[in-house]
Amino acid sequence: MILYIAEKASVGRALADVLPGIKTRSENFIRCGNDVVAWAAGHLLELCEPEDYDERYKRWKIEDLPIIPKAWKLREIERTKGLLHGIRKLLKDASEVVHAGDADREGQLLIDELLDYCGWNGPTKRLRLNDMNPDAIRKALKEMKDNATYKGEYHAGQARSYADWLTGMNLSRYCSLCLADAGYDGVYSVGRVQTPTLGLVVRRDREIENFVPKPFFVLSATLKLKTGDRQVTGRWQPSEEAPGLDEERRLVDRDVCETLERDLEGATGTITRADKKIRHEAPPLPYNLPKLQAEASKRYDITDALKHLQKLYEQGYLTYPRTDCCYIPEGHHSDAGAVLDAISSACPAIADSELDIDRSRKSAAWDDTKITEHHAIIPTRRIPIEGAMNDIERKIYDLVCVRYAVQFMPDCEIRETIVEFEAAHEKFKTVGNETLVQGWKKVEQAECQGEEDVDTHLQSVPTVVVGEDGKTTPTVEERKTTPPKRFSYDTLLEAMNSIHRFVQDPEVKKQLKDLDGIGTPATQESIIKLLLEREFLVKKKKQLISTSPGRMLIDLLLSGRSSILVEPDLTALWERKMTQIDQGELQLDDFVRDVSEAVGQMVQCSLEVPEMPGAKRRPRCLTEGCAGYLRRVSKKDGNAFLACPVCKATFSQDKDGQPVPKKLYTGEVIEADCPLGCGRKARQFNGTYGKFWRCFCSPGVTFKDVDGKPVVREERPKAPCPVRGCKGKAEKFNGKNGPFWKCSTCRNFFDDVDGKPAIRKKER
Repeated sequence: MILYIAEKASVGRALADVLPGIKTRSENFIRCGNDVVAWAAGHLLELCEPEDYDERYKRWKIEDLPIIPKAWKLREIERTKGLLHGIRKLLKDASEVVHAGDADREGQLLIDELLDYCGWNGPTKRLRLNDMNPDAIRKALKEMKDNATYKGEYHAGQARSYADWLTGMNLSRYCSLCLADAGYDGVYSVGRVQTPTLGLVVRRDREIENFVPKPFFVLSATLKLKTGDRQVTGRWQPSEEAPGLDEERRLVDRDVCETLERDLEGATGTITRADKKIRHEAPPLPYNLPKLQAEASKRYDITDALKHLQKLYEQGYLTYPRTDCCYIPEGHHSDAGAVLDAISSACPAIADSELDIDRSRKSAAWDDTKITEHHAIIPTRRIPIEGAMNDIERKIYDLVCVRYAVQFMPDCEIRETIVEFEAAHEKFKTVGNETLVQGWKKVEQAECQGEEDVDTHLQSVPTVVVGEDGKTTPTVEERKTTPPKRFSYDTLLEAMNSIHRFVQDPEVKKQLKDLDGIGTPATQESIIKLLLEREFLVKKKKQLISTSPGRMLIDLLLSGRSSILVEPDLTALWERKMTQIDQGELQLDDFVRDVSEAVGQMVQCSLEVPEMPGAKRRPRCLTEGCAGYLRRVSKKDGNAFLACPVCKATFSQDKDGQPVPKKLYTGEVIEADCPLGCGRKARQFNGTYGKFWRCFCSPGVTFKDVDGKPVVREERPKAPCPVRGCKGKAEKFNGKNGPFWKCSTCRNFFDDVDGKPAIRKKER
């Protein structure tokens, strides 16, 4: 039996449809003659949590960091255990496996780790599908390779997974613990993608808040021609040597502006350029996931587009949504008629433009050379059932359908007129556009191609001839610089996909441009939602604004060696390493070791905890000289008290959770120099077993009282705990009835036998 394992049910069903043999369908697989097609549901396994390696990691402690597994372990995901156990059972009867995971690094990892976990060692082939079209599947089946060919891609996927775990688990704990020690509660999660994304918003918000508007001047001149009632107004085009400009070539010097204004008043101007051309604007390419998410957010404030796209895909109305490609396989053009028939009956806007649609037209979107793992999101030939979509799904479906339909409509034709003239040795320019043929713009407005060119005037420009002249009249408009706009959901998605624009290093910028940003189209939406859930960002209308906790986390990371996590550079660095792993130029173990060492250094360096204005902070310890913050400790009876992790003092709390001061000690306070030489004074206390001393330089340490002076205690003898299975150390004490031993790990007491701890015999 050949067992085909797809990444998801829809792919499995499409694959089963083209395989020979009588089809017998079960809940989680399809039998095709003697062979079987089964499927996963994304990842069926996940990396174990720290406490799965050692129970002591359940409690977060800085001294346990860094946590670095000696051997990586996977665990089953609870909600998909049925699928996993079903595949494991099918593997027992398989003679060969066909790996049909998605054609990318994550798809390779997903099925390979499943086969390893189930102990499969038999022959395995790799089926890489970019298209669910039956002909494309048949072609891919003929081109299968040995799965070992993609072993490097599997190891690269593991590298990404392990590195993200090491960074997220260790740095999240480290930052949370550092902030907890400073009185701030909560989980401060850190991640390779989420942290630089948060950093983008924090930097933008601070740019806006610290922005100081500066005045500048916009100089124009109107040239009134000698013949005919014609005039042309153009914007000043400063030369490279022009004085009075800032770094963005804006005129900021008032004196220079006034001089130019005087020189131009009544000066003779001459036309130096008069061009007219017809410009064709082709329809925009079909949507990939990032562009569709951004468009849905911008038009309709939809922030969970992927969820609705997935439903439309599972219903069979749209193609696979998790794609970063904007092109369509050329073989799909033969289905265009059926698809257009389906969407024309579903979308009124397309039906109204039927006369403008040429079904034989093939736009630039049809290009096999541009297809990556998956093609663009396009509609299928399936006609939507009445009432099958909710309002949000209908809006998203219409966006996709219109973008597909415009591929068959004429270009938009624009007559562009460019006129330039000179006066008083200065150059001026104006541009006029006139739409001749609307074409595809009848049903969809052009996507914004960037910031409006400040030198472009969309005005009606008269017909002029080079050499014509006339008199000029200058005009000056005083403006002020404006701060950058705050991020919105759609602009933050766009920033994540063009992260290279925010990087200074040329090499890193190039690598990130080649990577198409940080994160994947399928995870970017969830990253932003996570930042909102963690309350690192808040949404006000359409704006995303960083909160005090979010800013504090970024500032905390920037204060130490972990500053690289705030920048997107880490993604570029890791991607280069993972490419080397894929190509066999770098070993997985070497990469993981390097990441482990880097993370170890990050959690060893000290971090400066910044103030968080307006944030709730735990109350300070009331003990004189102690800088700790109190923590709430619950008792078995349901009551609670406050304890200081620094000096170990405890306090009762009032109804508002504030510490109640202890009654002042009215007796004599005896102090002496600390025996550790810290420069502070140690204080004498009366304990159950007599007097002892303590200094705030070492809250967990006590000193012996010898003749009324503090003396450092001698280090107690230690020996391995005699309790079987306990890995702790027992310490020797001198009691009233002689020496005894106690283990600090299992808390057991032992007799002293020949200077060693021995388990006490039970009394009969």
